[in-house]
Amino acid sequence: MNALTTEIKTRARLLQKLLETRNTAASKRALILSRQRQWEIPESWQLKHCMNLAAADAGFQNWEHARIVLGGEAKPGEDMGDFWHGPEVSVFINHWYASYVEAQAQLQANEAGYLLPYRKQYLVVTSDYLQAMGVSAAAEYWDSIGRDLVQGYGSASWLNLAQQRLQTSRTERFKANWDATQIMLDLQSTEIEAERVMKSFVKDGRLVSIPEQRKKRLVILRWLVEQLQFERRYVEADINSFLLQFHSDFATLRREFIMNGLMERAEGEYWRV
Repeated sequence: MNALTTEIKTRARLLQKLLETRNTAASKRALILSRQRQWEIPESWQLKHCMNLAAADAGFQNWEHARIVLGGEAKPGEDMGDFWHGPEVSVFINHWYASYVEAQAQLQANEAGYLLPYRKQYLVVTSDYLQAMGVSAAAEYWDSIGRDLVQGYGSASWLNLAQQRLQTSRTERFKANWDATQIMLDLQSTEIEAERVMKSFVKDGRLVSIPEQRKKRLVILRWLVEQLQFERRYVEADINSFLLQFHSDFATLRREFIMNGLMERAEGEYWRV
Protein backbone atom coordinates (compact mmCIF):
# COMPACT_ATOMS: atom_id res chain seq x y z
CA MET A 1 0.00 0.00 0.00
CA ASN A 2 1.39 3.41 -0.97
CA ALA A 3 0.30 7.03 -0.48
CA LEU A 4 -2.05 6.81 -3.47
CA THR A 5 -4.08 3.83 -2.26
CA THR A 6 -4.04 5.28 1.25
CA GLU A 7 -5.66 8.43 -0.14
CA ILE A 8 -8.46 6.40 -1.75
CA LYS A 9 -9.07 4.65 1.58
CA THR A 10 -9.16 8.01 3.35
CA ARG A 11 -11.77 9.24 0.91
CA ALA A 12 -13.76 6.07 1.49
CA ARG A 13 -13.92 6.78 5.22
CA LEU A 14 -15.08 10.31 4.44
CA LEU A 15 -17.80 8.99 2.16
CA GLN A 16 -18.98 6.55 4.79
CA LYS A 17 -19.40 9.40 7.28
CA LEU A 18 -21.25 11.51 4.72
CA LEU A 19 -23.56 8.67 3.74
CA GLU A 20 -24.24 7.78 7.37
CA THR A 21 -25.53 11.33 7.89
CA ARG A 22 -27.67 10.99 4.74
CA ASN A 23 -25.95 13.93 3.08
CA THR A 24 -28.10 14.68 0.02
CA ALA A 25 -25.30 15.34 -2.47
CA ALA A 26 -23.29 12.34 -1.29
CA SER A 27 -26.29 10.01 -1.44
CA LYS A 28 -27.13 11.16 -4.96
CA ARG A 29 -23.54 10.72 -6.13
CA ALA A 30 -23.35 7.25 -4.59
CA LEU A 31 -26.52 6.19 -6.41
CA ILE A 32 -25.26 7.56 -9.73
CA LEU A 33 -21.91 5.75 -9.51
CA SER A 34 -23.55 2.53 -8.34
CA ARG A 35 -26.04 2.53 -11.21
CA GLN A 36 -23.36 3.36 -13.77
CA ARG A 37 -21.43 0.28 -12.66
CA GLN A 38 -24.52 -1.84 -12.05
CA TRP A 39 -23.74 -2.34 -8.37
CA GLU A 40 -26.48 -3.32 -5.95
CA ILE A 41 -27.50 -0.52 -3.61
CA PRO A 42 -26.71 -1.72 -0.06
CA GLU A 43 -29.08 -1.27 2.86
CA SER A 44 -26.24 0.45 4.71
CA TRP A 45 -23.02 1.84 3.26
CA GLN A 46 -20.13 -0.15 4.69
CA LEU A 47 -16.48 0.77 4.21
CA LYS A 48 -16.03 -1.80 1.44
CA HIS A 49 -18.84 -0.14 -0.54
CA CYS A 50 -17.34 3.29 0.03
CA MET A 51 -13.92 2.10 -1.12
CA ASN A 52 -15.50 1.13 -4.43
CA LEU A 53 -17.24 4.51 -4.61
CA ALA A 54 -14.05 6.44 -3.86
CA ALA A 55 -12.16 4.44 -6.47
CA ALA A 56 -14.88 4.97 -9.08
CA ASP A 57 -14.92 8.69 -8.34
CA ALA A 58 -11.16 8.80 -8.98
CA GLY A 59 -11.55 7.15 -12.38
CA PHE A 60 -11.36 3.41 -11.72
CA GLN A 61 -13.78 0.51 -12.07
CA ASN A 62 -13.71 -0.35 -8.37
CA TRP A 63 -11.35 -0.53 -5.39
CA GLU A 64 -9.45 -3.56 -6.67
CA HIS A 65 -8.83 -1.82 -10.00
CA ALA A 66 -7.56 1.29 -8.18
CA ARG A 67 -5.37 -0.81 -5.90
CA ILE A 68 -3.67 -2.50 -8.85
CA VAL A 69 -3.16 0.62 -10.97
CA LEU A 70 -2.17 3.02 -8.18
CA GLY A 71 -0.06 0.32 -6.55
CA GLY A 72 2.08 0.05 -9.69
CA GLU A 73 0.96 -3.53 -10.39
CA ALA A 74 -0.85 -3.10 -13.73
CA LYS A 75 0.61 -4.91 -16.74
CA PRO A 76 1.30 -3.24 -20.11
CA GLY A 77 -1.86 -2.86 -22.15
CA GLU A 78 -4.23 -3.28 -19.20
CA ASP A 79 -7.02 -0.83 -18.43
CA MET A 80 -5.48 2.13 -16.57
CA GLY A 81 -8.80 3.83 -15.89
CA ASP A 82 -9.76 7.49 -16.38
CA PHE A 83 -7.37 8.72 -13.69
CA TRP A 84 -5.50 11.07 -16.05
CA HIS A 85 -8.67 12.50 -17.54
CA GLY A 86 -11.76 14.26 -16.24
CA PRO A 87 -14.37 16.99 -16.80
CA GLU A 88 -11.83 19.72 -16.09
CA VAL A 89 -9.83 18.79 -19.22
CA SER A 90 -12.70 17.95 -21.58
CA VAL A 91 -12.32 21.34 -23.32
CA PHE A 92 -8.85 20.49 -24.61
CA ILE A 93 -8.22 19.04 -28.06
CA ASN A 94 -5.75 16.18 -27.70
CA HIS A 95 -4.28 13.45 -29.87
CA TRP A 96 -5.87 10.07 -29.09
CA TYR A 97 -4.37 6.70 -30.06
CA ALA A 98 -5.37 3.07 -29.73
CA SER A 99 -1.74 2.05 -30.28
CA TYR A 100 1.08 2.91 -27.88
CA VAL A 101 3.55 2.86 -30.78
CA GLU A 102 1.52 5.54 -32.60
CA ALA A 103 1.28 7.61 -29.43
CA GLN A 104 5.05 7.41 -28.94
CA ALA A 105 5.62 8.55 -32.53
CA GLN A 106 3.40 11.59 -31.93
CA LEU A 107 5.25 12.34 -28.70
CA GLN A 108 8.61 12.23 -30.45
CA ALA A 109 7.30 14.59 -33.12
CA ASN A 110 5.97 17.02 -30.51
CA GLU A 111 8.61 18.28 -28.10
CA ALA A 112 5.94 20.07 -26.07
CA GLY A 113 3.76 16.98 -25.64
CA TYR A 114 3.16 14.56 -22.77
CA LEU A 115 1.94 10.98 -23.18
CA LEU A 116 -0.74 9.74 -20.77
CA PRO A 117 -2.71 6.48 -20.49
CA TYR A 118 -6.49 6.46 -20.79
CA ARG A 119 -8.17 3.11 -20.14
CA LYS A 120 -6.56 0.91 -22.82
CA GLN A 121 -5.76 3.87 -25.05
CA TYR A 122 -3.27 6.74 -25.03
CA LEU A 123 -3.34 10.49 -25.47
CA VAL A 124 -0.70 13.13 -26.08
CA VAL A 125 -1.48 16.40 -24.32
CA THR A 126 -0.04 19.87 -23.73
CA SER A 127 1.16 21.55 -20.55
CA ASP A 128 -2.18 23.41 -20.37
CA TYR A 129 -3.93 20.05 -19.98
CA LEU A 130 -1.58 19.11 -17.14
CA GLN A 131 -2.10 22.44 -15.44
CA ALA A 132 -5.88 21.99 -15.58
CA MET A 133 -5.44 18.66 -13.76
CA GLY A 134 -3.20 20.25 -11.14
CA VAL A 135 -0.14 18.39 -12.41
CA SER A 136 3.23 20.07 -12.88
CA ALA A 137 4.88 20.15 -16.30
CA ALA A 138 8.30 20.80 -14.74
CA ALA A 139 11.22 18.99 -16.34
CA GLU A 140 12.30 17.57 -12.97
CA TYR A 141 9.28 15.26 -13.06
CA TRP A 142 9.07 14.48 -16.76
CA ASP A 143 12.57 14.34 -18.26
CA SER A 144 13.55 11.13 -16.46
CA ILE A 145 10.54 9.30 -17.93
CA GLY A 146 10.71 10.82 -21.42
CA ARG A 147 7.49 12.83 -20.87
CA ASP A 148 5.71 9.47 -20.98
CA LEU A 149 3.58 8.20 -18.07
CA VAL A 150 3.24 4.80 -19.72
CA GLN A 151 6.99 4.33 -19.95
CA GLY A 152 7.42 5.85 -16.49
CA TYR A 153 4.64 3.85 -14.83
CA GLY A 154 5.54 2.91 -11.27
CA SER A 155 8.61 5.16 -11.10
CA ALA A 156 9.27 7.82 -8.47
CA SER A 157 8.33 10.53 -10.98
CA TRP A 158 5.07 8.77 -11.82
CA LEU A 159 4.24 8.45 -8.13
CA ASN A 160 4.93 12.14 -7.53
CA LEU A 161 2.77 13.23 -10.47
CA ALA A 162 -0.03 10.87 -9.45
CA GLN A 163 0.05 12.34 -5.94
CA GLN A 164 -0.31 15.81 -7.43
CA ARG A 165 -3.30 14.61 -9.44
CA LEU A 166 -4.98 13.07 -6.41
CA GLN A 167 -4.32 16.09 -4.22
CA THR A 168 -5.93 18.43 -6.73
CA SER A 169 -8.91 16.15 -7.26
CA ARG A 170 -9.40 15.91 -3.48
CA THR A 171 -9.51 19.67 -2.96
CA GLU A 172 -11.61 20.38 -6.04
CA ARG A 173 -13.55 17.57 -7.74
CA PHE A 174 -14.04 15.26 -4.76
CA LYS A 175 -15.14 18.08 -2.48
CA ALA A 176 -17.64 19.38 -5.05
CA ASN A 177 -19.01 15.97 -6.08
CA TRP A 178 -19.73 14.89 -2.54
CA ASP A 179 -20.46 18.20 -0.78
CA ALA A 180 -17.57 17.34 1.53
CA THR A 181 -16.20 20.76 2.50
CA GLN A 182 -16.85 20.62 6.24
CA ILE A 183 -16.02 16.97 6.70
CA MET A 184 -12.72 17.49 4.86
CA LEU A 185 -11.82 20.27 7.28
CA ASP A 186 -12.56 17.86 10.11
CA LEU A 187 -10.43 15.23 8.38
CA GLN A 188 -7.41 17.51 8.18
CA SER A 189 -7.30 17.90 11.95
CA THR A 190 -7.95 14.17 12.38
CA GLU A 191 -5.07 13.28 10.05
CA ILE A 192 -2.69 15.54 11.97
CA GLU A 193 -3.67 13.87 15.23
CA ALA A 194 -3.38 10.38 13.68
CA GLU A 195 0.13 11.19 12.49
CA ARG A 196 1.10 12.18 16.03
CA VAL A 197 -0.32 8.93 17.39
CA MET A 198 1.58 6.86 14.84
CA LYS A 199 4.84 8.61 15.65
CA SER A 200 4.31 8.02 19.36
CA PHE A 201 3.25 4.38 19.26
CA VAL A 202 4.93 2.87 16.17
CA LYS A 203 8.69 2.44 15.92
CA ASP A 204 10.37 0.50 13.12
CA GLY A 205 7.04 -0.94 12.06
CA ARG A 206 6.11 -2.35 15.49
CA LEU A 207 3.92 -1.09 18.30
CA VAL A 208 5.78 0.30 21.29
CA SER A 209 2.60 -0.21 23.30
CA ILE A 210 -1.16 -0.41 22.81
CA PRO A 211 -2.69 3.02 23.52
CA GLU A 212 -4.95 3.16 26.57
CA GLN A 213 -6.98 6.10 25.26
CA ARG A 214 -9.71 4.79 22.95
CA LYS A 215 -9.32 7.53 20.32
CA LYS A 216 -5.61 6.81 19.97
CA ARG A 217 -6.18 3.07 20.06
CA LEU A 218 -8.61 3.35 17.13
CA VAL A 219 -5.92 5.05 15.04
CA ILE A 220 -3.63 2.07 15.62
CA LEU A 221 -6.38 -0.49 15.05
CA ARG A 222 -7.38 1.10 11.73
CA TRP A 223 -3.75 1.17 10.63
CA LEU A 224 -3.47 -2.54 11.39
CA VAL A 225 -6.76 -3.70 9.91
CA GLU A 226 -6.19 -1.82 6.66
CA GLN A 227 -3.30 -4.18 5.99
CA LEU A 228 -5.77 -7.08 5.81
CA GLN A 229 -7.74 -7.85 2.67
CA PHE A 230 -11.43 -7.23 2.17
CA GLU A 231 -13.54 -10.23 1.11
CA ARG A 232 -11.00 -12.68 2.55
CA ARG A 233 -11.86 -15.02 5.41
CA TYR A 234 -9.10 -15.50 7.98
CA VAL A 235 -8.84 -18.23 10.58
CA GLU A 236 -7.82 -17.17 14.07
CA ALA A 237 -4.28 -18.47 13.63
CA ASP A 238 -3.84 -16.20 10.60
CA ILE A 239 -4.95 -13.15 12.57
CA ASN A 240 -2.68 -14.08 15.46
CA SER A 241 0.34 -14.48 13.19
CA PHE A 242 -0.41 -11.19 11.48
CA LEU A 243 -0.72 -9.27 14.75
CA LEU A 244 2.42 -10.84 16.23
CA GLN A 245 4.38 -8.90 13.62
CA PHE A 246 3.38 -5.74 15.46
CA HIS A 247 2.92 -6.62 19.14
CA SER A 248 3.17 -9.61 21.44
CA ASP A 249 -0.34 -9.10 22.87
CA PHE A 250 -2.11 -10.30 19.74
CA ALA A 251 -5.15 -11.50 21.71
CA THR A 252 -6.02 -7.99 22.90
CA LEU A 253 -5.62 -6.52 19.43
CA ARG A 254 -7.73 -9.30 17.92
CA ARG A 255 -10.53 -8.68 20.43
CA GLU A 256 -10.32 -4.94 19.80
CA PHE A 257 -10.90 -5.52 16.08
CA ILE A 258 -14.22 -7.17 16.93
CA MET A 259 -15.24 -4.81 19.75
CA ASN A 260 -14.68 -1.74 17.56
CA GLY A 261 -16.54 -3.11 14.56
CA LEU A 262 -13.48 -3.35 12.33
CA MET A 263 -13.87 -7.09 11.84
CA GLU A 264 -16.58 -9.68 12.34
CA ARG A 265 -16.24 -13.26 13.53
CA ALA A 266 -18.30 -16.39 13.03
CA GLU A 267 -17.54 -20.12 13.16
CA GLY A 268 -13.85 -19.54 13.73
CA GLU A 269 -13.42 -17.14 10.81
CA TYR A 270 -12.66 -13.41 10.79
CA TRP A 271 -13.27 -10.86 8.04
CA ARG A 272 -13.08 -7.10 7.54
CA VAL A 273 -16.21 -4.97 7.49
